[in-house]
Amino acid sequence: MNPISSSYYLALSCAYAAGLLGWWMVNSFKPHIWKKGFSYQFTHPWRETLWALAASLATLALGQLYSLHLLLPEISAIKWPIANSINQLIIFSPFIFLLFIRRHPLKTAWLPADYILARLLTGLVLAFFCVVLFILIYGSSKTLLEILVNIYHPKNLGYAVQVFLEDFVIAILFVRLRSAVGQKWFLAAIITVAFLFSFAHYPMKLSQGLSFLVATREIIMDGLLVSMVVYVVQRSGDILWFWCIHFAMDMLQFYAR
Repeated sequence: MNPISSSYYLALSCAYAAGLLGWWMVNSFKPHIWKKGFSYQFTHPWRETLWALAASLATLALGQLYSLHLLLPEISAIKWPIANSINQLIIFSPFIFLLFIRRHPLKTAWLPADYILARLLTGLVLAFFCVVLFILIYGSSKTLLEILVNIYHPKNLGYAVQVFLEDFVIAILFVRLRSAVGQKWFLAAIITVAFLFSFAHYPMKLSQGLSFLVATREIIMDGLLVSMVVYVVQRSGDILWFWCIHFAMDMLQFYAR
């Protein structure tokens, strides 16, 4: 894998920033859809934070098993997207079980139950504009239609599940850490969760042949980008709209570079 170029990060950062700003504008016209500055207080927040960190370690361990092809095999009897989707559910299952075991509502993972269609449609529209802006800045030999067809092809179902669960994990970690540290350390909680998420990608980047220095540079840039994302998404208390953007942006590395 080649290191990500500065021009790619510039296009990616601008596209994400536009998507986040787009949500802010939509929210200013439809403030009833999202709760303002969502927060949740746990009775024992540090205990819940430790549970979430334990789930993180378990997820990393399952991810390593997946990289060693020790989870669900990709056999002809099971179509690859379905098998990969199930594998992703297995990898992130510690966080799914965490909500059930600790009896926490879905809103503590930024998954409120109201206005689902409006939130999803908002995300899809914003994702489209993010893709267009990325292409305008970065450029591509493919047409917009070709890129969109590739992004939303059924073969990418497993990636869609993975991206959704990544956002799910970020939400769970941040909500619990935010409850533990309080408003005074609000920004510290954002940065901590963002960089924990980024550093979790170290093994993957190194396994793809990147040097330690190049991988570190990308991890830092990813951490800064994720910090910006978490700051805005926590305002909505909703990962559904952002998932649409996150998925489209992740797919561009395969179909627009």
